[in-house]
Amino acid sequence: MEDDDAIPVVGLHKGVPLEDQQSDARLALVRAEIDHVLNMTDAVALFDYAGDAWHSPESRQLAAAMAESMWAVASETRANRPPIDLDRLRASTAGLGSRRWRDPWRHASLLDVAGGVERERRLVDEG
Repeated sequence: MEDDDAIPVVGLHKGVPLEDQQSDARLALVRAEIDHVLNMTDAVALFDYAGDAWHSPESRQLAAAMAESMWAVASETRANRPPIDLDRLRASTAGLGSRRWRDPWRHASLLDVAGGVERERRLVDEG
């Protein structure tokens, strides 16, 4: 069953979905941000990155997933868990990937209070 609230995808970059209604130049920036996140190895840095609305939604979701995975692996292996707040991590990325919460004017969620790169043009209504 398809998720009706999911933002349509125009392709993948290293397995990460790329959201629709972005220019080629914007997608190149998103790909570069995804590459940057994939090279990050510190859970706290990933946590901070995920909470920064100036980064692309795609790379923020990736950073959050990686940080949460690091926390889960540490927990399962009885290692010291990274000092990150999972509730805050999830809250800072809430709305990303959701058509309902997608900001029509910024590359961000409507739940992001500050930040988000302005879109070249307002989103076309999908519904």
